[in-house]
Amino acid sequence: MAKEVKPSKHLEDFLNFLDQCAKEYQYAFENMSTEDKRLQDLLHELEFAADKAERNRVATSLQRSRRERRKSKDMVKLYERIVKFKEDQNNRRTINLLRQLLGQQRKEEEYLRSNRTYKKRMDG
Repeated sequence: MAKEVKPSKHLEDFLNFLDQCAKEYQYAFENMSTEDKRLQDLLHELEFAADKAERNRVATSLQRSRRERRKSKDMVKLYERIVKFKEDQNNRRTINLLRQLLGQQRKEEEYLRSNRTYKKRMDG
């Protein structure tokens, strides 16, 4: 029999997913920016290359850089809508409410797992 997954786990996973998307987006965006800077360096190296062998080496580096930038740009596009959703002012409030709900849900689940006892309301 499969282990029951508690509602708090689903909430936690969703909130972690939103946070992870933001991290991936930021990483990819920074990497894309780094490759843009590298492009300028490589173009100058190409411009001032002394011979054909050096131009070929720089051209190969340029190709690798452009491929790396493309991967990063694709990652940015992949996560962009989710990150914008998360950062939208109206949605921030909802996400904060979900975090509060997660805490309340965990307390409720903990209570339901605890050893509960019945206390009589009346003697006799």
